[in-house]
Amino acid sequence: MKFQKSLLTATLLAAASLTAISANAASTATNTFPVKLVVTSVCNVKANTTGIDLGTTQAGLATATTNKGGTNIVLNCSTGALPIISLIPSNASTVGLGEVKLDSEVVPYQLTSDSAGSIVWGNAVGNRVSPAAAVKYATDITVPVYAAVTGPADVKPGTYLDTVTVSVAY
Repeated sequence: MKFQKSLLTATLLAAASLTAISANAASTATNTFPVKLVVTSVCNVKANTTGIDLGTTQAGLATATTNKGGTNIVLNCSTGALPIISLIPSNASTVGLGEVKLDSEVVPYQLTSDSAGSIVWGNAVGNRVSPAAAVKYATDITVPVYAAVTGPADVKPGTYLDTVTVSVAY
């Protein structure tokens, strides 16, 4: 009986101490911490590596009607970005009047934003292109660009080349 009394006392003491611990555990302390993410604006440009092919002509017979071509520029910009695209031929013409070259000989061409060749595209205010605002970064903004020769190409035979720089402000 004495053993049972000791066991009962021990059990009651253990239960009481657990109750005291449980009562203490019912109180909680809280605090907060911030979570931060900084998202910067971005606009990536992909120009077609094959560029614009103005075709083939006989010396002195090039025309804007037959010697023209086009390609696409693809942008991926931050949501809401308003890109402004400038095109700069290697001769730095601000109105997109470039020159394909072979040695010291040149054949002029005009960059435009329409296939008819009527909307000049360069890098001066008034002749840059501003597509619609970006919807999502993962959504491509595809912008066509065209070029056509502006002279008869009365030059020595060969392959004439130029490089155009695409610059995007956003």
